[in-house]
Amino acid sequence: MKYKIQLFLCFFFIIKIMFSQKEIPLNNPIYDNQSYHFGFTLGLSQNKFQINYSKLFVEQTNFEQILSQYQSGFNVGIIIDLRLNQNYNLRITPSFNFSDQKLYYTSDNIVTTIPKTNSGVSNFEIPIYFKYRSDRINNGRTYILCGTNYMVDMSGLEKLTQTTNLKFSKTNYSLDIGFGIDIYFTYFKFSPEIKYSYGMKNILEKQNNQYDELIETLSTRSILISLTFE
Repeated sequence: MKYKIQLFLCFFFIIKIMFSQKEIPLNNPIYDNQSYHFGFTLGLSQNKFQINYSKLFVEQTNFEQILSQYQSGFNVGIIIDLRLNQNYNLRITPSFNFSDQKLYYTSDNIVTTIPKTNSGVSNFEIPIYFKYRSDRINNGRTYILCGTNYMVDMSGLEKLTQTTNLKFSKTNYSLDIGFGIDIYFTYFKFSPEIKYSYGMKNILEKQNNQYDELIETLSTRSILISLTFE
């Protein structure tokens, strides 16, 4: 909670500095007249699972809880931005997201981590967003994003040779929503941005063992804080 409050205050002060001052000369005033432009993005993510228990979980006595915790990740990608009109853009951001995925099974205060082996994931992602931007005031404008994201686990082939108690799908898709601030400089545009991703697919592939039979569905949730340069 403290982290979220600090993040909100940071965005608030940036907006206040940009939009509460007197009118100033515009940096790169014709930037938004381009029909398309490119850029890149760097970000840090927090990823976890949303767990829905099966009926067998209530009946069994081996495990008291199955938990998921936010795992840190790193995101890097390129930006392809198409101008639709003054306030709307279509944005495609092919990127790689390097993260982790684990579940924690608790029994008599003893926690068993599944998978026990390396659970690192290298997702290739293709987010497609509609971007609505406010009118430009001085050298800034706020925006919101919404759209879908399709993901492919590029590390999946390597894991096929491993024996694991849980098997995850190599593909996933989500609904994403976010907001950010475009800040115009003389030669480029810089944007701090935050997005929330709601996984729509059950990524658990059943092997009918004592671990996955306790779970009905498993979906992803993530938060991405990124810096874009365009």
